[in-house]
Amino acid sequence: MEMRFKLLLILLTLFSGLNCVYAQEKELLTLDQAISIAIENNPAISISNANVDISRAEVKNAKSIYYPQIKSRIIVPFIGRESGFFLDQLIWDFGRTSNLVKSTKALLKSTKFDKDTTEDDVILTTIISYYTVLSEGHIALALEKKVIESEKRIEQAEGFFKSGRVPQIEVTKAEVNLGNAKLERIAAQNNFEIAKVNLQTIMGIEDSSFNYELEDSIEFSTSSYQLEESIIQALSSRPELKSLEAQKVAMRANLKASKKEFYPEIFGRTAYRFEGEGAETPAFIAGVGVKFPIFEGFSRFAKVEDSKANLRRTNAELRSTKAGIISQIKQLYLDIQFSKENINVTKRTRESAEQGLLLARERYKLARASTVELAEAESLYAISNAKYMQAIYNYNINVARLLRATGEMDESQKH
Repeated sequence: MEMRFKLLLILLTLFSGLNCVYAQEKELLTLDQAISIAIENNPAISISNANVDISRAEVKNAKSIYYPQIKSRIIVPFIGRESGFFLDQLIWDFGRTSNLVKSTKALLKSTKFDKDTTEDDVILTTIISYYTVLSEGHIALALEKKVIESEKRIEQAEGFFKSGRVPQIEVTKAEVNLGNAKLERIAAQNNFEIAKVNLQTIMGIEDSSFNYELEDSIEFSTSSYQLEESIIQALSSRPELKSLEAQKVAMRANLKASKKEFYPEIFGRTAYRFEGEGAETPAFIAGVGVKFPIFEGFSRFAKVEDSKANLRRTNAELRSTKAGIISQIKQLYLDIQFSKENINVTKRTRESAEQGLLLARERYKLARASTVELAEAESLYAISNAKYMQAIYNYNINVARLLRATGEMDESQKH
């Protein structure tokens, strides 16, 4: 019995350990998956969806004036007072209501374009955050190798000092270099953790742990872009510009509606009155009326001035946004060219460092190289590789920024 109990205990311990291993296993997260999660969970997109719903409700509210307005009024006691059911129907207000409806429809279209803008921004931010995590991870790994190299150099310096081959200052220098390397490693690890937090935030993940392993790939495609074509594409496709154009239509309609405030309103009224003056017996009455505003404290003049100012502001924002987009695309072209050159340079440096590492490993196997030489080669390769990978990530980020700037963000990544 005792042997069976011990065997059972060993098995339970083994299974418990296996469960811990599987629980700590990280899930592979591709860039497309990260974008999909961000679009689904990011609160900024939820806010944009709510804004669209609000604008859609405002359109319905503006259209409600076209429908009969029914109300009832019952007053007790009835003496000298009118009670009954009343129905008013707008007949003609010289286009004020139709322009208000047109304005709300245009604003609804604007909020839909704003939603597209938000989605594009979320996709771009996710791409940047994703590659930043990968880049910071390589930097942290490289600086870890640098710390190992510095530790080996201290061991070497201490050995040389004990044998009288170098003075104490060489040991001190090695210790200072190790301290600096450790500080750089701490900063790199901190940047790595911050990058993961930023990616987690843009993805809308509230869990405190980041249990993901990102897909690290050196694949990239260098495409050729035409500057003038990209500018034309941007000016015709950017959702920000479409939103401002829709706002411009809305402001014009608001201005027309404000001017119509000075015109009368023709309406029809039907009522069933059962008590009060003029209603000695319950009966239906019907008629057509005209309501003409005479003086409302200059409020109508203020509405016209407000609509004019909003229209001027929208026109100015449209011109400013177009100029900003053109400038942004020109800068991105320069950034992409720089990124391509940076990839070529860092690739050659990485290849040289790789050859040096292979040589150092071979020499170490043959006992012709010290641990310091091997550690230095490993550190140099790790740093060169980190710079090369960072160059690739920067290129991919700049390409994504250009696609965002031209309004060509991959539609398959939305919805």
